[in-house]
Amino acid sequence: MCNYQTLYHSSNGYVIRCAHCKGIQMAFGTSVVNLAPEEFFCFADMVVHLSDNSDPLCQEHEKSICLPLPADHVMMLLTPAEVKSLARMVLEVQALLEAYAILDAASPCSSED
Repeated sequence: MCNYQTLYHSSNGYVIRCAHCKGIQMAFGTSVVNLAPEEFFCFADMVVHLSDNSDPLCQEHEKSICLPLPADHVMMLLTPAEVKSLARMVLEVQALLEAYAILDAASPCSSED
């Protein structure tokens, strides 16, 4: 049974993770998606890349960027401003997950009971 911990929460969305199965639920805008940790890291890398390499011709508040999700035929449609906000969110969560992984690896007790 999942026992969620909040990794991020703002007016734009949230990211929670089950401490037991490590499944991640990410909400942003009107979209909510469940991801395995490796899917989250892949998605986060894609979002950060898009944010860093935005098209200067795109209008900041025009829904013009499609982000594929792990589910078949499902995408998020975002503005460049939303991509930047989502990139900040996933970067913060990535850093937190990496810190947790370091702590778990250094812990003499296994967290998988």
